[in-house]
Amino acid sequence: MRRAPLLLPAVALVGALALFSALGLGGRAAIERESRTLRVAGTVVGDVRDGEAGASFPFAVDGGPLVRAFVRGGVAPGERLTLRGRFVPFDEARNPGEPSPRALGSAEGFAGEFRATAVLARAPPDPRDVRTWGPRLRAALSARLRARIAEPEATVLAGALWGERGTLPHELRDDFQATGTVHVLVTAGLHLGVVAATIAVLLRLFGVPRVPAALGAIPCVIAYAWLSGAHLPSQRAAVMVSVALLARACGARVTSWNALALAAIVVALIWPPAVATVSFALSFSCVSAIVLFARPLEKALERLPLPERIREALALTISTQIGVWPLSAATFGLVAPYAVLANAVVVPATGIAMIAGAATLAFAPVPVAGDAAALVASWVVGAIVRVVEAVASLPGARVSVAPPPMLAIVGYDVAAIVAAAQLRARPRVAAAILVCASIAVLGATLRLPDGRLTITMLDVGQGDGIVVRTPAGHTILIDTGGRLERGAGIEGGQSPAEIVGERVVLGYLRRAGVRSIDLMVITHPHGDHAGGCAPIVRALPVAAIADSGQHYSGLAYRDCLAAAAERGVPVRVVRGGMRWVTDDGVELDVLAPLGAPFVGTGDDVNENSIVMRLSYRRPDGTAFHGLFTGDASENSEARLLASGVDLSAQLLKAGHHGSRTATTDAFLAAVQPHVALISDGRHNTFGHPHLETLERLEARHVRIERTDLCGAIRIVVDTGSITPMVQACGA
Repeated sequence: MRRAPLLLPAVALVGALALFSALGLGGRAAIERESRTLRVAGTVVGDVRDGEAGASFPFAVDGGPLVRAFVRGGVAPGERLTLRGRFVPFDEARNPGEPSPRALGSAEGFAGEFRATAVLARAPPDPRDVRTWGPRLRAALSARLRARIAEPEATVLAGALWGERGTLPHELRDDFQATGTVHVLVTAGLHLGVVAATIAVLLRLFGVPRVPAALGAIPCVIAYAWLSGAHLPSQRAAVMVSVALLARACGARVTSWNALALAAIVVALIWPPAVATVSFALSFSCVSAIVLFARPLEKALERLPLPERIREALALTISTQIGVWPLSAATFGLVAPYAVLANAVVVPATGIAMIAGAATLAFAPVPVAGDAAALVASWVVGAIVRVVEAVASLPGARVSVAPPPMLAIVGYDVAAIVAAAQLRARPRVAAAILVCASIAVLGATLRLPDGRLTITMLDVGQGDGIVVRTPAGHTILIDTGGRLERGAGIEGGQSPAEIVGERVVLGYLRRAGVRSIDLMVITHPHGDHAGGCAPIVRALPVAAIADSGQHYSGLAYRDCLAAAAERGVPVRVVRGGMRWVTDDGVELDVLAPLGAPFVGTGDDVNENSIVMRLSYRRPDGTAFHGLFTGDASENSEARLLASGVDLSAQLLKAGHHGSRTATTDAFLAAVQPHVALISDGRHNTFGHPHLETLERLEARHVRIERTDLCGAIRIVVDTGSITPMVQACGA
């Protein structure tokens, strides 16, 4: 039988999907510069998420761009809002190795951000506005689902059904990440494949022939992708599943290089920026690996006494992991050793959960049927959660790695192609090639000491996070980033300070290949200094924590102490005169707190900050000193001056983010710094750094480096001078 040509159906598919894309995201000119405060009106055209900066959502400005808006307070999808605030362009990366927010925002179709200071007016959704149909429908379905199913099962099921990024307990979210199963919470190929297969099977059960059944499933797939929000993973999956259904209707192979190439072309035509994204690479690496390995692996598994469907599922799972693990390691900084085991159970169970969840929604008005479907869905999702938690608790389940270089990933891909060619005839040779290539990629993630002392002040916003790497590779962390804590925690009880610390500081440590922390210093317990403590302690071995010993009720600090107790990390309350020494010649002397704690200063927590002086003798014999002052201010500085302790240092971390109450003239005269580092957030509400402080530094010809202007600042100490290097000055 002559196979039907793919050209005309493919052209029709391109046109349909282009229209579908036009109803979702679209290319828009980026916002290039920040505006002054202004008033704008527009529509909430996407899902509303709670985050560290309040509610965030896609906001279509009347006659203007699509932006990501941030508002304090409740917002509903589809609402018409009048907001007061300012347009802000997306940043480029501000810390080493960090993904570019500008590239990520552009890939999602946003022109920039709108940071609202007030909601001036509200109006109900316009039922004729097509852009709001999807988010309003998802919100209604979410409410119906949660009326029947408890948490966290409801959020997991909503993620599987339409990619809702709801609030999961922080530990459970980490478990999904560690087991390589987080993809089941994002609508993509797995989910659209389940929809396509279910629709096709139902149509065949009603006697519909293969060709119309396959073609009839395509509009259902596209509609489902629209329901999930038409984000890039679902757009690509819709294209690829639709192409597979077209191939089936035309008598061609469902998974073939021609179908894969056609899908890539269609995606590039609909949304060209997608081609440059990691998500695009992950999707097509996954499908390429299935084309290369699935059939040969299924043939090889015939020796095992397993049912055919289980062999097929195992072959798909193994193929997928072969294709995506190096890119996943580069993207997330994690290798999931048990991913095949976890996915072999979770992926089939997710398909069952989706069907049971859809039945729960469809039969919700019918008491018995709705309750029965909800019971099945809850049981299946509960089983998924238990499997994920059990696998994540296995020894070595979380392997943090630095991102492998692109050359190593390309080399692995070439080796994988060679292995696929050898798989049928010489499976042991193919396995050996894959093992050797994997070892090579893992070897490329190692970051060996370079024999230099480096000090990196990360851009954590309005906070402090300083990473010291010694010549032999020891790591000292002085404060852990975060933000001041106001209001209740979010995201499963996490403090907003912890979210910042985890994303910025822990993210940098993983990218830098840091495997353990020799000393973590929490200069004082405010959230903008202690925010990353708990996430880092839970993720990496920490030998000891140096603490100022102050009583403080902030959530981030309490979580820090709890995490240290849970992991058996000693917390040492330090006082002036204590010293840490490494085996490669780096010394840390505690200069403050000195004497009785400050009481009644109006700023006691800051004034009782730990102050430390780092000393190192360079290879050329000259000495380097760095002074790290936390948020200590004029009272602490005066006490240090009166003590007569040596304060001289080439490098000074200016106290309290450049506040006028710190870095006094007398203190500067004693320190005599060459370079001053100021860690503060752009557009911060405190006015840091204060003009008086900057003038005092400039009067002494001190070079000033600021994170608000330049992003992360890296100091390399290896010669007779110190060399500041900035991440994004002027960005």
